[in-house]
Amino acid sequence: MKNTTHNVLIFALAVTFLTLLVVLFPTLNYLSASLRLSQFNQERELRLYAKEVEKSIYAISPMQKTFIFPRSILYKGALLDASNRIVFSLIEEPIPLFEDAFYKSGQSLFYKQTLLDNPLHVSFLVVQKELSYSQVIFDSLIMIGVVLSGMFVISFLLMKMLLKPYIETSARMNLFFTDVMHELKTPLGIMQLNIEGLNSKYKDKRLSRSLAALSTLATLYDDLEYLIKNTTITYTHEQLDFSIFLEDRISYFESLAASKEITLVASISQNLWITMNRIELQRLIDNNLTNAIKYSHPKSTIEIFLYPNEEGIIFEVKDYGIGIKEIDKIFTRHYRGDIFKGGFGIGLSIVKSICDKYDIAINVESKAGEGSRFLYRFLKRESLPS
Repeated sequence: MKNTTHNVLIFALAVTFLTLLVVLFPTLNYLSASLRLSQFNQERELRLYAKEVEKSIYAISPMQKTFIFPRSILYKGALLDASNRIVFSLIEEPIPLFEDAFYKSGQSLFYKQTLLDNPLHVSFLVVQKELSYSQVIFDSLIMIGVVLSGMFVISFLLMKMLLKPYIETSARMNLFFTDVMHELKTPLGIMQLNIEGLNSKYKDKRLSRSLAALSTLATLYDDLEYLIKNTTITYTHEQLDFSIFLEDRISYFESLAASKEITLVASISQNLWITMNRIELQRLIDNNLTNAIKYSHPKSTIEIFLYPNEEGIIFEVKDYGIGIKEIDKIFTRHYRGDIFKGGFGIGLSIVKSICDKYDIAINVESKAGEGSRFLYRFLKRESLPS
């Protein structure tokens, strides 16, 4: 469910981004037109202010000894003589020389008004204001935000609605598989314990073969359980004695190997520790040992090595079986080198995903009819995968 919501969110974001690309060109045109309209309105306001100042100049009476130039927060003014020399100025920046009525310099807009005869004996009135497009930009951002937010919400809700049947079916299937796996685990354990007890007492080949078949079934069960839980739970890491852990797994598979009269020969260096999840390490070891036994010739030997090197720890499994025809495909889900050997072809794909998670290097060598060699390099780690 969490992954589905995450995918729906990514889809909604992708649709929103595509919508942004679609509306970008008309939005830029709208913004350009709005900026021109804003400048036109500011020019009109500047002209109206200049008219008010001009009226106050013409209204000076002959008996008036002082004239207070109108002040404004938004507008600054200056008076020039016929030679464009400054007579009076409130404009803080240099006044440019220009012939047209309006002139734009940086972020400033200037307007020049020619004056008739007046008591101040000035020829030109220049007014200036800082150009401001903040409202236009704010309105454009609000428009884009509303469009993109609406598209995101619509896309998200639409995908949730379309995926609802799939989510419900997937949830039911996951619940079903979880219940089935839970119900299978108890009888498998009981059967294995009872057959082990009978086999240790009677030493019957039929019991050994049954125990081997149960070991294979238990490995397949563990693979399926890992696939089901892998996407829903987080596997915690712990310090593991790789040497003891591997010895325990080899002991577990001795009955399976004995059913084909295969000898497991182990060379394990002691006291080799790694930081890893116990279940994931077991899946890596079990799948390699299971495959080695499955594809080995009867009465052959399987060699298992665990030793340190400068980079970390080497785990190696070597068999003398049928070999592998297509090495590049063995880690692909559902691929089986020999369809007559059974299985679902999921074991090595699980191994590959675990190796990718922990940066475990894999090296596979095989020759048809002579056997295969799987080598895993566990690197020394300073940090753990999440």
